[in-house]
Amino acid sequence: MKMIKNLTATVFAAAVSFVSVTCAQAEDTIKIGIDASYKPYAYVDPDGQLAGFEIELIEAVCSEIKANCELSNVPWDGIFTALETGTIDMIGTTVTMSKVRLEKNDASRMIYRVGFAFMVLEDADTSKGIEGLKGQAIGTIVGTQSYYDYIKSVLGADTDIRGYDTADAAVLDLDAGRIAAFQSDNLQLEQSYVSTGNYKLVGQPTFDPKYVGDGRAWFFKKGSPELVGKINKGLDAVIAAGKVDELGMKYFKTKLVTK
Repeated sequence: MKMIKNLTATVFAAAVSFVSVTCAQAEDTIKIGIDASYKPYAYVDPDGQLAGFEIELIEAVCSEIKANCELSNVPWDGIFTALETGTIDMIGTTVTMSKVRLEKNDASRMIYRVGFAFMVLEDADTSKGIEGLKGQAIGTIVGTQSYYDYIKSVLGADTDIRGYDTADAAVLDLDAGRIAAFQSDNLQLEQSYVSTGNYKLVGQPTFDPKYVGDGRAWFFKKGSPELVGKINKGLDAVIAAGKVDELGMKYFKTKLVTK
């Protein structure tokens, strides 16, 4: 029986066990790295196990294509380096398909679309909308160029942007008043923070392709057509079977756009 399991390489920040049985016979292993610090996409549950939307989706695809997949928790700031050095074969964190990234890497088919949004404290004055954030410090996830580009485009090139390794770290600074808003994708903001009643979005999320790209996908080293084709076959099947819709309702309380 095949299993999705953890790599033990010291390059990874955490050794988190995750096992999923499939029905395949032995074949080449697909090493998948995922940043498990973005709940509900991927996170470590109280039992120390990897959980979340991306984890279950990877499990479904690996089962569909009868692949032996090894899944490891890889911090975002080192995930593309791990891919380029061959430590992993695939980035299982769903990544925005920006022009810059597609020039450097191969990508799977589009898995779903997401919008960009700004989040502030519930009692913050949002009467001026996004315009009211100009001239203030804005937090976002470090190394996510599409976020930086979006913030500069709508708030100005000289905006004080502060990068954080995790969303929780940014929100701690938001709570403390060290930043005026946290910018990230709308699904994460709405389900992880706005749903608590302590935060709110500023205006409506944008789905403009010039900011959010062509949706989110899994990424591979440039020149990986065989692996990409295999993963796409599995994605096509699980999407057609309604699995992404099911996971969208489970983790985001909405069906995700997959076209």
